[in-house]
Amino acid sequence: MRNFGKRIRAAGCAALLFAAMLLASAPAGAEVQTLYTAKISTHFPNSTTNVYSHPDLESKVLANYKPGRAIEVVEVLPNFVGIKLSGKIGYVLRHRIMDPVALDKASTPRFGTALNLWFATLSQETHVKAAPESASETLITLQAGAQLGFLDVTNGWARLIFKRQYGYVDTRELDALEMVAPVESNGSPEVPIAVYNSFYNISDSENNLNRINNLAVGGQRMSKVLAPGQTLDFNGEVGPFRASNGYKPAGALVDGEMVFDVYGGGSCQVSSTLYNAVLQLTGLTVLRRAPHGANGIAYLPHGVDASSGGLNFVFRNDYPFPVRIYAHVQDGSLFVAFYKESV
Repeated sequence: MRNFGKRIRAAGCAALLFAAMLLASAPAGAEVQTLYTAKISTHFPNSTTNVYSHPDLESKVLANYKPGRAIEVVEVLPNFVGIKLSGKIGYVLRHRIMDPVALDKASTPRFGTALNLWFATLSQETHVKAAPESASETLITLQAGAQLGFLDVTNGWARLIFKRQYGYVDTRELDALEMVAPVESNGSPEVPIAVYNSFYNISDSENNLNRINNLAVGGQRMSKVLAPGQTLDFNGEVGPFRASNGYKPAGALVDGEMVFDVYGGGSCQVSSTLYNAVLQLTGLTVLRRAPHGANGIAYLPHGVDASSGGLNFVFRNDYPFPVRIYAHVQDGSLFVAFYKESV
């Protein structure tokens, strides 16, 4: 595995998700590398956690673990983690583990990091599929102008994370597939050093249209340049979440419950998508971040959400150069990118 401290991108490898290829190619009986130590979550004290034979809730249950049990994580997927299990690999839902710690912090990214190697601006109607097959389910249809980040490209299919599963785009639908800078020093005002996108509902109900408005307002307000040493306080700079700043009332999680008249409802998706881009950059230091509770939020894999409003997301630029935050909201895709700016 590459030295993540230098953040060198290997073509076709998506950081932590590269572990899946290592598992697939490992000889039978070979020792699998532990990436993180963790515990079975204690947020569910009255229930045990199933360990499955495959990352599928319909697969065979191999074991039941009690809360607090120590585990070794060898693979991280959008909705599951692979763990060591008596010489085998078992799979546990991500929201059923807690306190993951990298065994080798120099070569292993922060837990949940999804390193996007490619990105595209769409020039035509484009379909995100549930599998790398034309006949598979369409998860979402996007229009020209929307932007996407991709983990990797294999056999003509560009792979991304769609909520808590993988999604795939036929590269024949992409006029141009561009690379993210392989190292930060190769970045520029035109070539991003990190990208990430999440997906949102595009229904035309009044509440959801208000939420989409809030995504756009939040993305616009956080699109700025951070000088070396400068901090971005999400609530302080993207908020306050009130009508005078362009926000509208929409649904938001408050104390774990959905409330539908919160000004700025949806802003947590902006902060959470931003957090997933921040995770990819070792020169950005997270100072404050809180999840939406034990189950996280459905539009992202568990463990990589960053709540705003009642809570907050704060990070600092510790690079020796300015970074510019860019956001684009269109047709169900909230896209965030970081660029290296000239000193």
